[in-house]
Amino acid sequence: MTLLKAIILGIVQGLTEFLPVSSSGHLALAQYILNVKETPLLFDIILHAGTLLAVIIIFWRDIRDIFLAIFGKDPSEKYADSHYRTRRSGRMFALYIIIGNIPTVVIALIIEKYVEKAFGSPFVVSIMLVITGFILWLSGRIGLGNIRHNGINTFRSLLIGIAQGIAALPGISRSGATISTALMTGIDGEQAARYSLLLSVPAILGATIFELRDVNTLDISLSVIIAGALSAFIFGYLAIKFLIGVLRKGHFSRFSYYCWVIGLSGIIAYIIRGL
Repeated sequence: MTLLKAIILGIVQGLTEFLPVSSSGHLALAQYILNVKETPLLFDIILHAGTLLAVIIIFWRDIRDIFLAIFGKDPSEKYADSHYRTRRSGRMFALYIIIGNIPTVVIALIIEKYVEKAFGSPFVVSIMLVITGFILWLSGRIGLGNIRHNGINTFRSLLIGIAQGIAALPGISRSGATISTALMTGIDGEQAARYSLLLSVPAILGATIFELRDVNTLDISLSVIIAGALSAFIFGYLAIKFLIGVLRKGHFSRFSYYCWVIGLSGIIAYIIRGL
């Protein structure tokens, strides 16, 4: 793993973790193009840690207020800019994050062996990117045209959690699947983004801790780790800001065209290489 490849993979991870174009799919394709046979597990963990830090910094106010509510304090009394008017609203949002992650964990465990196989197949990844494109396209037809500004509830959090679990498949965008599901159930764009990205915090953190158990060697230089983490954080931060702006303008489904182009290009390239 060279320094340049680490930076490129960090940029790919940062941009595509939050934009609805599938980070796992792009990383698989990027490794294929860069001729990186297998990235060290520690490096993968560090990339996810960089993007997780970007979420925490951008949504620090929400995380702060949720913890205040959990420990019995009214966020709106302490901070006038709080999204949670009462302790109950903050606690309920935290509960919906927990509920949303339950189906995610169950589905991820069920499809784990299929995910490992899919990562090694650029053809499968490309097909999943095309499917992601259709999911995004549907969100523009079913969701944005019929926004009812509904709030998160148990049923919606379960649906979004199921979408997040399915997105463990490389090529299916986590943010694309979860935000599209939220939009299609009538949740407005900004709230959909906030819930989707906060939902990812325990999911990414849990996966990181789980993967740390398998790290048995530090066969990667400190400079490569720092370069990958820093680029993932910076571009992850920029990607979140851009995503929120896109959702405010109602242009979320336009990412479908990008997914179709990349997915179909990958399919064609795979077929040509096989000839």
